[in-house]
Amino acid sequence: MKKIFGFIKAALLLVVLFFLGFIVFNFAMRLLVNHRHEEKTPNVTGMSFEVARQVCGNNNLYLEQIESVNNEDIAQGKIISQEPHPGIMTKRFRTVKVVVSDGPELVNVPFLANLTVKQAKLKLENAGLAMGDKQYRYSDVVDKDRLINSTPLAEQEVPRGSKVDIIVSLGKMQGSDNRYDKYKDLLEDDSP
Repeated sequence: MKKIFGFIKAALLLVVLFFLGFIVFNFAMRLLVNHRHEEKTPNVTGMSFEVARQVCGNNNLYLEQIESVNNEDIAQGKIISQEPHPGIMTKRFRTVKVVVSDGPELVNVPFLANLTVKQAKLKLENAGLAMGDKQYRYSDVVDKDRLINSTPLAEQEVPRGSKVDIIVSLGKMQGSDNRYDKYKDLLEDDSP
């Protein structure tokens, strides 16, 4: 019986010493780490990098861009995400790491002249673009049902997913071989 009581006393003493050690350790760590010098992390998402740098500086924090990625929804130069997250208490002069948007991914408009509408549509889709409006015009140079041009023009950079308008040839205008005769009605004024 004495052995059991001795064992229980020893176990209780160890538990009490453990808790006292834990409390002393936490108190000492608070003094060493100096938690009184903490700042609340501001929310800088959606801000430009320079504005975010000023906001962080006003809160005794530094700002560092760790990555830039394309983003369809967030404008170029704006912050997408941050670490530590907004509202978290952090030590003064800690660095807030951010990911900045490069805006939407840009692609070149492919050369579409003299292609059929079907060929042009396939080429646009392969480039990450979509076919926009179609206009039809007469052309002495481009065969009927072939593309004359596109808007925006070939090799221009546009955001991925943009629409490209096309102009489709109706072929040569019928009824006249003389270029002046083709446009005579447009040039003459029929008003009395």
